[in-house]
Amino acid sequence: MKTIKPKWNMGLLPLYAVIILLAASFLYSYMYTDTERLFLTPVFTDNNGWEIYRLEDGVKKNITVEELSENSGETIYLSRTLDQELEDGGYTILELDGMAWQESVFLDGALLYTANPALDNRIGHVEFSEEYQGIQGMGEYVRLSLPPGYGGKTLTIAAAANTAIKEHSTPMIRLSSEAVQTQLLVSDANRISIPAAVCMTAAVLLLGLFFYNLYYDRKSFSILLLTLAALIQALRILLDFEFRFSSHFALDFITSELLVPLAYGLPLLYLLTQMKRWKKWYAPFLLIPLVLSVGLHIMGRIPVFTAVSSYSYDAVLYIPLLALGVFAVLEWKDRNTVYRLFTPAFLAVTAVMLLDALGCAMAGKASILTSILRMPGYFLYEAFLYSGGILLFLAGGISFLLTVKKAADTQSALSVMTARNELVKENIRSIQESSTEISAMRHDMLRHLHAMLDLSQQGENKRLESYLKELVEETEDILPLQVCQHPLVNALVTRSLASAKRERIQMEYHVEVPADLPVTDSDLCILVMNMLDNAIEAVSSLSEEKKRTIELTMHVRGRYLFIETINHCERAVLVDVETGLFISMKGPGHGYGMKAMSEIAKKYKSILQVRQEGDTVVVRTALLIPEEKE
Repeated sequence: MKTIKPKWNMGLLPLYAVIILLAASFLYSYMYTDTERLFLTPVFTDNNGWEIYRLEDGVKKNITVEELSENSGETIYLSRTLDQELEDGGYTILELDGMAWQESVFLDGALLYTANPALDNRIGHVEFSEEYQGIQGMGEYVRLSLPPGYGGKTLTIAAAANTAIKEHSTPMIRLSSEAVQTQLLVSDANRISIPAAVCMTAAVLLLGLFFYNLYYDRKSFSILLLTLAALIQALRILLDFEFRFSSHFALDFITSELLVPLAYGLPLLYLLTQMKRWKKWYAPFLLIPLVLSVGLHIMGRIPVFTAVSSYSYDAVLYIPLLALGVFAVLEWKDRNTVYRLFTPAFLAVTAVMLLDALGCAMAGKASILTSILRMPGYFLYEAFLYSGGILLFLAGGISFLLTVKKAADTQSALSVMTARNELVKENIRSIQESSTEISAMRHDMLRHLHAMLDLSQQGENKRLESYLKELVEETEDILPLQVCQHPLVNALVTRSLASAKRERIQMEYHVEVPADLPVTDSDLCILVMNMLDNAIEAVSSLSEEKKRTIELTMHVRGRYLFIETINHCERAVLVDVETGLFISMKGPGHGYGMKAMSEIAKKYKSILQVRQEGDTVVVRTALLIPEEKE
């Protein structure tokens, strides 16, 4: 009995997906940390324990947080007692806003820091100069170490807004430590470097996939779109790294601002190339917004067209994403191979993200998706980057799956060709044997005719009848050269006839199959070969006293191909309760042929009927023949 790959192999794909998710979760844990700075900044709804006041003739006059945010250069004091728990928690560094505010810091009246040592740095006497410009540089802030034993002491900050900055909020005040700084720096770097490395790895793998297909003469140039998209995603992330960490700007070239629309648009272009019926309908929804966005980005770099440098027009790029949801379903309904995989995955990811956003909104928590849904224009690029990344990995994963499927189909086709070659060899041997026997009979034909003539003239009718019967039996032993018009079925049956003859099994056949049959050779080969091999194997184990016969019936009636084998069996066969199929008595690693036959029957809208009646086993099915495409 022939075997196929066990069913559990079909679970390798979801297992691989689970492994990928576990690996992603592992890397994700290094991109974020539970360690965080402690924010003490006063806000409109909570002054965070600060006493906020100004001194007028040595008298405190309390002010609100709103008045603090409206400061126009006069000195304001913020004072609070630092709890012992803060020092016990390891917070050793005080961080202040050094851009928008000028500040002096006191602990129990002793000066710890001042923006201007030339001032009279005493509480109540600090007067900041209007000419002070603050610490220059984007994102700079003041960091000073708190002395040991600061718990329980009073921290006082004298602050005045930097008048050179028109807009400012309340002064940023937070506690940190070297450990916190290190962990935050590492997680910030990982949040950029790990996705960049993943995207670059994806680009290399996709390029390798393209070369693999090209090696086997499959020109899948559309995969190059995904390769370029993955490369652009990596470059876009690295560019963000350079902005955040003030590194050298290796990517500071004129087309750098095109990275976002291209990283978003290229996976959509790939999906466009994979469409069939609806390609021309989806193309305008994608190409017009994408060309418009890229063109206006380029024009914005030309001095004459600086008026178009506003990025609000990129909102048109939402159109292709929304249209994709519609056309993906239409392609899925048309049984497009790519979209049979992509559409369910795309809709599933969308549903999970929406459910997550809904859960975060109900719990009062913020998330990227909720922020995008609330303000799609403000979070324009976050939406494009996330959706571009999702489309990239969905489309890339599908490309790998389809390549693996093609490789498996090729291997299956090679297996079928190998089986057919073996059948051809066996047919040649059978033909040679039949030809030898026919030649021998032709050589002896004249002798047989003279012998029968003599018996007839002598009136030996009984001996003549016996002689004729012997000749008929010898003729029946000669294997037929053709049992039907279908070449593969003919090869399978004549092969089994030869095997049955070697095992001294009588095989009767009733085969009427046309030459053109729209059932694949691979399916016919697996089904018929397993049915006949199982029957021959069962009968060959019978003793000579038993009825060693096999009956094969194959014919086409209407749109159904009926196939049946009937053979004798020496013992009762175990039946699987769930499938109704016989269980192989050979133990683990066997019995897959029966499952293969059942799957092929299901493929052609039928079932494999297997039953045992006494010492007779009947296996039959009626395949619904597919309609031939015009």
